[in-house]
Amino acid sequence: MGSQKRLKIAFIHPDLGIGGAERLVLDVAGALKKQNHDILFITNHYDKNHAFEELKNEEFPVVVYGDWIPRTIFGRCQALLAYIRIVYLTIVYILFGQSEFMPDLYFVDLIPTAIPFLKLANKKVIYYCHHPDLLASPPGGKLKKIYRKPIDWVELKATALADIILVNSNYTASIFRRTFPEIQKPIQILYPTIAWSFKESVQKLKTIKPIGEVVDIGSEKNNLTVFLSINRFHPAKRLDFAVNAMDKLKSISTKEEWDRIFCIIAGGYDPINKTNADTFEELSKLVQEKNLENKMIFLKSPSDSLKVDLLTSCTALLYTPLKEHFGIVPLEAMLVSKPVIAMNSGGPRETVDHGVTGYLCEPTADSLAQFMYRIVTEDSKNMGVEGKKKLDQNFSHESFGRSLKMVLKEIVDTHKKNK
Repeated sequence: MGSQKRLKIAFIHPDLGIGGAERLVLDVAGALKKQNHDILFITNHYDKNHAFEELKNEEFPVVVYGDWIPRTIFGRCQALLAYIRIVYLTIVYILFGQSEFMPDLYFVDLIPTAIPFLKLANKKVIYYCHHPDLLASPPGGKLKKIYRKPIDWVELKATALADIILVNSNYTASIFRRTFPEIQKPIQILYPTIAWSFKESVQKLKTIKPIGEVVDIGSEKNNLTVFLSINRFHPAKRLDFAVNAMDKLKSISTKEEWDRIFCIIAGGYDPINKTNADTFEELSKLVQEKNLENKMIFLKSPSDSLKVDLLTSCTALLYTPLKEHFGIVPLEAMLVSKPVIAMNSGGPRETVDHGVTGYLCEPTADSLAQFMYRIVTEDSKNMGVEGKKKLDQNFSHESFGRSLKMVLKEIVDTHKKNK
């Protein structure tokens, strides 16, 4: 099998929603499709009304197995049932689904329990680790530890069976090595890139709209300073930092400055996801407590076209997650030459150059507000220009495609040697 041969590649992913993991696998699939490979997505759940544009437009075929299996039992056992759903999906596809699309290679991410069954069927597997799953589980008591122990053991053993292990940043690589010291095989870094569809939308944009034409911001003033946050309504995204920082910013701004400052939080929101609903409600209450109703605008699940308009029309991006594995939204802001204020934590430390392309603040509302105030009072356009340069140099589609081609060549060449 030559390294340039057209391959059939199947992606096993639990839920094709609109999160960062979904964005990454779609970008990988898009890059591989441009290299003339055939792509199939195999998933437990797919809702066309809650998916990225590539899937809505049916650019990739999708097959669904196991959606009937519950996600939780009375709100518990989420990890166990996620593993069961993926195992069911994998076994059913191997036994009954491969007659129509016989993959040369499987790309697995998020939940590695598919890997042992694929290897039993003598399949080649790439595993992309966004972040070790066992670290996502909140701590609990003795019963929780007993429950998690076999799940964590399965994650370790399943991950180790992959032919190639990829991670999304140096930060995740360090976490992976610390979490799984027993896995001795090398891991490779594949930095995510911006969705091709998003880049095309930006390139097709003829004029940048005033922010008041993009969203009803409640002000007709010119020269507004509009901070934008794009992230799921989820506790891990720490959107409360943005609300509390706006409250702090009010106290250090003059009345004239404050009159021109606004913040938009545009977040992924799944109606069936209780966590999304609870987070949205908590943020709404916090905004009311801080008397910021006229300054904070919430948007649920903005379309790609609205996201482009928001990013091109805002003043700067706020990126509030702590210990984020990588973070694609800062790259999207850099594409449209916007400065980024992110937490001095995790993946953004590899994408944001402090004082050059934006700022890295400490994880406090006070620190975030201080750097927001610098955006309000100083000219930050050059930061946006430098951000665009860094994006082109380090996170372009070209470098992403080259890295993927090398990964495919490695797994194909290894398979040939082992024959």
